[in-house]
Formats: sequence, structure tokens, C-alpha cells
Amino acid sequence: MKILFSHTPPDLYGASRSLLRLTSRLAKDGHQVRVILGADGPLRAKLEAAGIEVKVHPRLAVADRRTSKDVFGIIGLLVSFCVSTAYFWGVYSRFRPDIVHTNTALILTPGLVAKLRGIPHVWHVREVFSDVPGWWRWYQWYVVFFATQIVCISKTVASQFSSRIGPGKIVVVYNGLPESEFSSVPPERIRAFRELYQLDGKSFVGLVGRIKLGRKGQDILLHAANELAIRFPDARFLMIGSPFPGNEAHLERLQALIRESGLQKHVICTGDVEDIQAAYASLNISVQASVLPEAFGGVIVESMAMGKPTVGTTNGGNREQIVDGVTGYLVPPGVASDLAAALAKLLSDPALCERLGQNGRARFLSEFEFEPFYRRIIALYFSCLRSAGAGEVEKVPAA
Repeated sequence: MKILFSHTPPDLYGASRSLLRLTSRLAKDGHQVRVILGADGPLRAKLEAAGIEVKVHPRLAVADRRTSKDVFGIIGLLVSFCVSTAYFWGVYSRFRPDIVHTNTALILTPGLVAKLRGIPHVWHVREVFSDVPGWWRWYQWYVVFFATQIVCISKTVASQFSSRIGPGKIVVVYNGLPESEFSSVPPERIRAFRELYQLDGKSFVGLVGRIKLGRKGQDILLHAANELAIRFPDARFLMIGSPFPGNEAHLERLQALIRESGLQKHVICTGDVEDIQAAYASLNISVQASVLPEAFGGVIVESMAMGKPTVGTTNGGNREQIVDGVTGYLVPPGVASDLAAALAKLLSDPALCERLGQNGRARFLSEFEFEPFYRRIIALYFSCLRSAGAGEVEKVPAA
């Protein structure tokens, strides 16, 4: 099978890592895979190392906030739309894919060209649009019209679509992680991570994700750390990640808040981490403090896979992942005192911390492991091919 993916941005965060895992496995299983990225970045090197052909198309038409904030952005988007349409027409002519797979909701043209050429198109929707409801009310129909199959990464994401959409068009498939990728980490890697960031504490609380104050919750964790620092002087609070290009001011503001709070010893900004497994293994507790709803936090699944209890907010897909009081705790978004209280329970009771982490690991294995996810995606591909009447179809792997 020949599968063409399109994706942006080319970072190594949740959607990108999910793409890397899926395409790597497809290539390993003998499928021909090509990926179109909207810009160059670290994801390209990882994909190419897995033997996947990658092309960068800098005029990829993406309907994000930057392209719609003013008239110049809209004009630029229209130009990109035309250029990108012609580009994908040429790519389809040369590569002749059996399936087109768009990996985020905001890439506009792969599905359009697939529709014109009669190629099945899987549209992977990974975003929550609660902050732009008026725009989404109309845009969802664009997605529906140009998708053969819509794959939503959580029930929260699927619930955004109109109830008028026919059954079977939208399916929920939770992202899966290979158990082998998040198994035991050698002590020397954990030691190297702690030495690199001069971590001298005894308890480590970490928030992994893009640094964006007011959205991802680093500022909320900082306020919680301010409440906890005196009671737990050996605790260290790690902000693991970097801002999206153009949002560097969020990191500068976070660092200023750390200095103003006098928490330089307690709060560490690591930036992007190469050995993310060692980072998780170094933690005692993982935090997902997003103020706005997350579609399906990959950080939560990764934390569970590493046997770490997670304290997450009650919005979005977090409620589909964390079992409150069993694998971690759910707290209201944006309320630092509630986050601090949940963290205090775990910091003061290592046995509880260990038990919730083990429960999370068991839940990961039963609900979020990679193999069931992979089988479902392959089955969806073959279902799309059958519905398109794409000739003889191989036997679909058992789900």
C-alpha cells in the first residue's frame, strides 16, 4: 500500500511523535510511505532515519491563527491554497498513493486534491476548537466533505462535530504508544539527565509540553510550587519543553515569574529534552495543567506508560485518560491551590504515588498500547479502499 501523509509543524511534540510511530511501523511492514511537511525541523531527521521519504513544502496551506489574524494573512493563505493545490496534484501524479492521510485538522489542500482525483482520504483530527466555535461551526463541513474517514483522537474531539453527520463517518481512535518505547530506562540515562540539569532534589514534579502561559499551565504549576516549596523543600518542579517559534516571550515571562517568586532553586526550565524517556523516568509525578481543553494529552499516556501518576485538569480528553484517585488526580483548570493540594497528597505519600503509578501503567497496557491503535488504522485504510472500489484489497488484519 502507498500512503501519503501531510503534517505540520515539524517538531517532536505529540502529533509529530504519533506520526513518527505510525509511519515508521508502516514502512517496517513494507508499505510505501511519503510525508509532506510544511517546514523543515527535527521531525524530518527522525522520519528519514526510519527510512521514510520526506518532502518539505513551505507553502503548505494551513488555516491557523497566524494566517487569519489580518488581511495580509488571509491573502497569504489564499496564495498558499492555490500553490499547495497545484503542488499536491503533482505529488499525487508522481507518487500515485492508495491512501492520503492528513495528520492535523488545519491542513487544507491534501483532502481537496484527493477528492478531485478519487483517492480515499483519512483526516486525523487532533484539535479542540472551543476557543473558536463560530469558525468551527462552518469549517467542520469542509473537513466532512473532503474526508473519506475522519479519525478523532478522543471522544472530546468527536463531540465537536454536528450530530447531523451520518454514522460511520467519524471514528474515535486513541493514540497508541509502543510498550517497548516506554519500558524501563537504564539508571545511567536517568543519572545523566539529572546531572545535565543539576537536579539535586529528592522529589521531582514535571510538566512536559510547549511553553505557553495561560494555555498550557506552566504559570499555574509555578503558583502551586510557590505554595509547596516551604512544605516540601526537597521538591523540584521541571518545566520540560520550549515555546513555539514566535512565542519566545512566554518563556521569558515564565523565567521572570520564577525570579520574582524566588523559586530559582525549586523550578527548572529544561528546554527541549532529547531523551524524553529519561526525563519521565526521573519524575515522581507528572502534571498536565492545561487551562484550555486538550484533545488527548500524549503526555498523560506517556506518563502512565512510565508508571508515573498524573495530576491533570478536568477539561478535554484528560477525563478519558486519568481515572481520578486511581491513576492520578483531576483538578479544575487554572486553580493553583487545587493543583497544589493534589500534588501535596502525592509528595507526602510515596506509597500512594507508587500505587497510582502502577495503576496507570496497567491502564496504559489495556487501553493505550500501540498495537490495537495500529491495527485499527490499517483496518480503516482497507475499509476506505473497499468503499472507493480500489480493486483487489489485501486481507485486513484482525482488530
